[in-house]
This record gives sequence, C-alpha cells and structure tokens, in this order.
Amino acid sequence: MTQDNGILRRVPGGYCAAASATLPPVETAVDRPHDVVIEAGHVGWVRIYFRRMRVRHHKHSHWFWHPYRAEPADAPTQQAS
Repeated sequence: MTQDNGILRRVPGGYCAAASATLPPVETAVDRPHDVVIEAGHVGWVRIYFRRMRVRHHKHSHWFWHPYRAEPADAPTQQAS
C-alpha cells in the first residue's frame, strides 16, 4: 500500500515548520485535518495538510503537528482595504 503525499517530499522542512507555527496550539486544537497555504521557495505556493498526533512515553505524552500531504496552490488574493 502506498500513501499519496502529493509533493510533500519536494517541500523543504523549514517551510513545513513555518507552516505548522501558524496553526492553533496543538494541545487544544480540534482533532481534524488542518491546512496552510504558504510560499515554499523553489516549489512555489503549496497547501500543506497537517494532522494532530500524539506520542506516548510511559506516563507522559506529547502532541505535535504532522504534515501528511502537500499540493500546489494558487497564491492567496489580497483583499483591498
């Protein structure tokens, strides 16, 4: 079974980290997929999809954002003020 992650492998990790920083706090976020549109350098504008995940170690656990898919996106339009 192969998992289709789109163009995620072409997006540098720094851009995934910057995108995850714009998401709500992972500990209190709604448990559903979230997405962020960013400009990812040479890849251009991409929409990165994140899933909320938890790792457990004995009595402790840690929540984190896990990017699982990316796809090309159009640049966001600017709203006129």
